Formats: sequence, C-alpha cells, structure tokens
Amino acid sequence: MLWHKVWCESRTRFLLTAVTLSLLCMCAVLFEPYIQQRGLPIPLHVRQGVYSEYIYNLIFSGTAKGLFAMLVIFLGLGGLQRERAHNTAVFTLALPVSRDRLIGTQILVGLLELAALSLLPPIMIPALSALTHHSYPISTALHFSVLWFFGGLVIFAVSFLLSVSARGEYTAPVACYVILMVHTVIAAWHPLAPYRLNVMWIMGEFRTMYWDTAHNLLLPPPLSWLRMSVMTLIAFLLFFLSIRITQRQDF
Repeated sequence: MLWHKVWCESRTRFLLTAVTLSLLCMCAVLFEPYIQQRGLPIPLHVRQGVYSEYIYNLIFSGTAKGLFAMLVIFLGLGGLQRERAHNTAVFTLALPVSRDRLIGTQILVGLLELAALSLLPPIMIPALSALTHHSYPISTALHFSVLWFFGGLVIFAVSFLLSVSARGEYTAPVACYVILMVHTVIAAWHPLAPYRLNVMWIMGEFRTMYWDTAHNLLLPPPLSWLRMSVMTLIAFLLFFLSIRITQRQDF
C-alpha cells in the first residue's frame, strides 16, 4: 500500500518527464536533417553532418541533458511538508508505518524512476537511428546513461532535502534550481579546476573525446568511478539528513 501511495503521488511528474524526454529524442533523430541545416545552432567544434557529434551535442551533452537536470528537480519533491500544504499529512502519519519507512520508500521510488529516465535515451536513440538509416552505438548511449543517473542522483537528493525542509509549493524547486546554477558557476571557476565536482559537466563528460580514423566522435573517456562514488556518498548523506529532519518535525 505504501509503495502504491508513493507511486500515485509521483507518477504524474515521472510520466510528464518521460514523455518530454521521449519527444525530444524522437524529434532529434527524426528531424535530424532539418535541425542540422536550419534548426538549433550547433557549436563550432561540432562539424556539420557528423551524426554522432550531433547526437552528443543535442542529447547527451546539450538540450536533453539540461532538460533532464531541470525535470529531476521536480522528481525529487517529496516529504511531509508538501502533504501539510495539501492537508494530507495527518492522514499519512496515521498509517501504520514509521516516518523512516515512509521517507525511505519515497527515496527508493524516486531512484527507480530516475534510473528509468536515465535509460530512455539509450533505448530510443539507437532504435530510432536505425529507422533513419543511421547508427549510434548503444555502448556509448549507456555510458552517458550512467553519467546522467549519478548526476541526477545528486540533483534529486538536493531537491528532496529542500522539499523535506522547506514549506511552500515552489520553495524547494526554485531553491534547488538556484543552488544548481550557483554550483555550476563556482565549479567552473578556473582555480578550482583540479578539485571541482561539476555535476552538469560530468553528466555531459566535457573532456577530450576519443575519435576514430575518420575523425568521427567515437567514445567518451572511461567512466570515473571515483567521481561517481563521491556523488553517491553526497547523495546518501543528503538522504540521511532528510530522514533525520522528518523525524524531528512536528505536525
């Protein structure tokens, strides 16, 4: 019952996010000639007509990645403060479950939804590319799926902590958006380059890419498991704080 309750509360945000990402992937692949020739501006380092670079720029490191990060903020909305605003907190607290289990279930459902959203582009891009007589390696798509999940994990955790802590319908998403933008600017500061953990950059793997003999974009660098471990540790620390804060709240 608790899992079903949490799913019912979050499914609208999840489904809207999934539909939005799916439509963007479909448009990027099916209308690729139009977009390359007349549509979205393409940076100078991405050469016209190179399909792998086009997908990287528009999906895994560009528009779709930014949209994914913004929508994950809303995916992370949870906790009892939002239910207090809708006058349902008393009903939830009357259920025969602890607050720890309630918040833990919200976190687990959110992580499953985050994983599903991260897998959407790797499923859709190679399949749709085949329909348009292009090819895109599923291994490369899965590489960025992993980066999206771990980057989204941090964003989700920050949004969830703010949602648990702050009152108001829009306080948490606005605050999370501001924090994400400030973090990106600070992490891009040159003196911090050897130490920075720029979530948005890591999700797009803004580093030197591997090229094949025809100078086509082939594979990103190997995954940095150290960075992903650090992001996981940060996220679970924020989840722990969310649980502790909920335990001490008076409703």
